[in-house]
Amino acid sequence: MLQQTQVIKVMEYFDRFTKALPTLNDLADADEQVVLALWSGLGYYNRAKNLHKTAKTCQLKYQSKLPNDLSQLMALPGIGRSTAAAIMSLAFDQPEPIMDGNVKRVFARHFLVAGEPNKSSTLKTFWQLADENKEVKKPAAYCQGLMDLGAKVCTKHNPSCDRCPITTTCQAKALNVIAQYPEKKRKVSQKEVNLYCLLSIKNNQVALLPRTEGGIWPNLWFLPTFESAERLKSQQVDAESQFSLTHKLTHRILHMHIYTVSGAVNLPDLEWVGRTKLNVKPHPKALIHILEQHDNH
Repeated sequence: MLQQTQVIKVMEYFDRFTKALPTLNDLADADEQVVLALWSGLGYYNRAKNLHKTAKTCQLKYQSKLPNDLSQLMALPGIGRSTAAAIMSLAFDQPEPIMDGNVKRVFARHFLVAGEPNKSSTLKTFWQLADENKEVKKPAAYCQGLMDLGAKVCTKHNPSCDRCPITTTCQAKALNVIAQYPEKKRKVSQKEVNLYCLLSIKNNQVALLPRTEGGIWPNLWFLPTFESAERLKSQQVDAESQFSLTHKLTHRILHMHIYTVSGAVNLPDLEWVGRTKLNVKPHPKALIHILEQHDNH
């Protein structure tokens, strides 16, 4: 959950997820739709799918436990070098260096590492430094402390250098160039997409469709959606345009045009879901924004 998401946003989801699926076997045996429903709102849904696949793999190959081996961990779905190293250090107290966003910031400033943090050449430098400075005696405490140092002291804006335990050896501090490190990432170009959505509500139930495997929000439940207003109106429904809203994803800006339906909606696989029971259907956060705007319209 902490991949690409801040701790403060994860806490509520983590508690809900682990209460519903407290063990690796519970996760492995769960239906994918249940896993995605518990993940709804966190985004980057491939993380949930990979987590589910990893649990199944561990159940079959490693007696329902995570392997205590870096290469075996990295072979599991969704676990890269840094996540595998974090598991090795924090779960098994092994001296494996980690490299999350907070650690990159600390290293970039302390060692004056030039280049965008996620460029291959910059990452190579970061990993070399991490390996050279890894802690052998107390690796779990060291790795946790290093992440906390970046999250709470060596922050992106207004770092607390007066509280930093390594400020005397920080090269960016010595040269007064802290704000320039790490170098800013280039903005990701976002494609703008128009979506035309049918919103039908009756008896406090919403008409939803499962989305296909490909495209935006695969396997999640959302409003019936079309590429154009003409395609929407060709469904022979009595729909009228009500409002529009914009929803931003990493690589796309979605302009969603919402058409309310006064008559029946006859589409394959359509289900009526009670608004108080939406949590049982995995859905993108955009659905909640649409319903909120509808209520306020």
